[in-house]
Amino acid sequence: MKKPVFLILIGIGVALLVVGVVFVVPWGGKIVNEMETTGELHHQLIRDLEASAREPLTAEQEKLLAQLLEIAEGTDISENPNDLERVLSSEPYLTYLKVLEGEHYEDFSAYIAAMPTPSMRTAARSRIKATFGADKSDEELEIWTNYYFRVREWGIAVEDPHDIMFKLDELHELHQTYLIAPLIENDVEISGLHTQIVQIGMSTFFMAEHTQVFKKIWHERLKMDGPLSGLLWCAIATPTEFGLMRSFFTDMNAFQALFFYRSEPEEHTLAK
Repeated sequence: MKKPVFLILIGIGVALLVVGVVFVVPWGGKIVNEMETTGELHHQLIRDLEASAREPLTAEQEKLLAQLLEIAEGTDISENPNDLERVLSSEPYLTYLKVLEGEHYEDFSAYIAAMPTPSMRTAARSRIKATFGADKSDEELEIWTNYYFRVREWGIAVEDPHDIMFKLDELHELHQTYLIAPLIENDVEISGLHTQIVQIGMSTFFMAEHTQVFKKIWHERLKMDGPLSGLLWCAIATPTEFGLMRSFFTDMNAFQALFFYRSEPEEHTLAK
C-alpha cells in the first residue's frame, strides 16, 4: 500500500475512533486491544508525572525558595502578578535555570522565549516513548514532539480532557495539519494501521491530560503555602513545565488568572 493512501486511511480511522464508530469495522478487535495497552501505558505515565511533581524540594531547592522569598519581600503578586517575573529574573533563579538547562538566560522572559527548551523537548520525547513505544524513528519522533507542544498549547484551557470531544473540528485539524501531513511530507517510514489509528486518535486526549496533572498539583500547593510561596515552589519544583505553560500566555497576569485563581477558561489570553 502506498504511504499517502496508508496515511489517508489512518486519518479516516482516527476520525472513526474519535466518534466511537471504529468498533464496528472488521479490524475493531485489534483497535480495542491496542487502546487497552496504550491506555495502561498512559495511566502509568500519569502516575509517574504526579509522583515526580509532588516530590518535596531538596535542601538546595529549599534554600533557593528562601532566597526568592527574601527578594520578593513586600511584593503582592495578587495585585501585581508580573512582579513574579521580576523575582524569577533574579540571579539565584537564573543560576538555577543555567544548571538545569546548560544555558544562561538574561532574565525569565528570555527563558520563556526559549520554550520549548532542549530539556523540555527531551522530557516530551520521553513521555511519547513511554506511552506510544520506543520504536519510532528519530524523524517520526521529532514530528510527534512538535505535535506534542501544539497539543499542549491548544489544550491549555481544557478543564477535562474529555471536553475535547466537543471540539472535533479543531481536533481533526490538529491531527491533519501537525501530525499526518508532516508524516506524509517527510516520507516517514511507518507501519501498523491499527496502531497508528489508536496512537493518533488517543494522543490529543493523553497529551492534554499532562497539563491537568501539573495544574492540579500547583493548585494544591497554592492552597497549602499561599500565592507567593506557592508559585515560587512551583517554579522551583517543576521549572520546565512552569516555563512551558507560562510561554503559552501573553503575560504572567493571564497565566495566573487561568491556572491559579479562576476556573473559567474563556477568560484566559493565549500568546500569539
